[in-house]
Amino acid sequence: MPLELFMPALSPTMEDGTLAKWLKNEGDIIKSGDVIAEIETDKATMEFESIDDGILGKILIPSGTENVLVNTVIALMLTDEETQEDLDNYNTKSNKSISSIKQDTETLKEFSDPDSDLNKDNKSLDDSDDNQDISIESNSNISKKIHKEKITISPLAKRLAIEKNIDYKTITGTGPYGRIIKKDIINPTAKLNDDIKNDKSNLSSSNDAVDYYNPKNYDVLPLTKMREIIASRLTKTISEIPQYSINIDCSVSSLNKIRARMNQELSNQDIKLSINDFIVKASSKCLLEVPEVNSSWAGNSILKHHTADIGFAVAIEGGLITPIIRNVEIKGLKEISVESKILINTAKERKLKSSDYEGGNFSISSLASYGIKSFNSIVNQPQSSILSVGIAEERPVIINGALAIDNVMTVTLTSDHRVIDGAVAAKFISYFKQLIEDPSLLLL
Repeated sequence: MPLELFMPALSPTMEDGTLAKWLKNEGDIIKSGDVIAEIETDKATMEFESIDDGILGKILIPSGTENVLVNTVIALMLTDEETQEDLDNYNTKSNKSISSIKQDTETLKEFSDPDSDLNKDNKSLDDSDDNQDISIESNSNISKKIHKEKITISPLAKRLAIEKNIDYKTITGTGPYGRIIKKDIINPTAKLNDDIKNDKSNLSSSNDAVDYYNPKNYDVLPLTKMREIIASRLTKTISEIPQYSINIDCSVSSLNKIRARMNQELSNQDIKLSINDFIVKASSKCLLEVPEVNSSWAGNSILKHHTADIGFAVAIEGGLITPIIRNVEIKGLKEISVESKILINTAKERKLKSSDYEGGNFSISSLASYGIKSFNSIVNQPQSSILSVGIAEERPVIINGALAIDNVMTVTLTSDHRVIDGAVAAKFISYFKQLIEDPSLLLL
């Protein structure tokens, strides 16, 4: 029997991905360790290596296919003495089409939902069509056969429609064979009943932007996988984390003088330290000095981290990613500078591994290159804080009772109040200011 090659899970949170490109063709000899395909996740394009020797017999999922679920069979490999006849005899029916996999998964969830009307004695929201249009067959794999009726709707979707006063007869279902399922009711494009659908004020919270604009005056841009994940995670973060922000101004005049001298010494090594390198190092010192900030909320406990693993935001095409420098507390400025540049270049090429950007204890986001003076970032779960860095610029200040001009930048610390109290955050950012204004303390 041919060896099945499955869509790999390239990160702990990966549910599906895009099979960007096959690097081998049918009939090619494959050795263990050969890269046979490129898989695109929401964050990066990663290589898929074979762990077996053989011949790539048949490609089941072509290049460019999106939303391929993890563990879907994507190709068949011939091993030992297997031939084309073995491929011809292989039963590919168990490998569902990509579009139907997600629909079947969501629909099955609705049918097995303990709150579903199928599992309750109360039949007030059911009718005979709901219970008759579902047929489940058992074989080596479970398949579902849903008979198309004039209007078919799952019991859970029907109950939600009635509760939300939505006329489901106006909705086009996205489930198998046009069946209306839960997401069709939750989707803001669902039409409301006549008594409220003409009142736009009642729709203001639905985010149904298409109701307010002339289709001739805009272009529809489908969401990329990265944008979907960003939207989902940020919405989840804002709704779950009680966040607050505090800021402080830091003089960078001394830092710039020291940095200039150090860069002069490093000029023959093609290394140039940036202010961000000092910010990363100073943040690691603060995490050790104020360990309460170096923590994560874990539901029924708080995780206190032993190392300073610091991420920094990098803007890439279509979104943002936060690669992580591990163990910053034991690294010097030179090493931090070199590693950060490598991570930035790798991120922009979308070649980061999941271990390069997942986890981390603290994040830094800078908009200084855009001339932004100050801003508040959103905490990057499962971390509990993030530092936002504005531009370093000349500002009038009072020094020893006299007006002077100094080079100043504003930094803002946003924290998860479940983990970090205001006084702790204030201690952290005050110590950060001390380190930035006297960089010699970084040597201690």
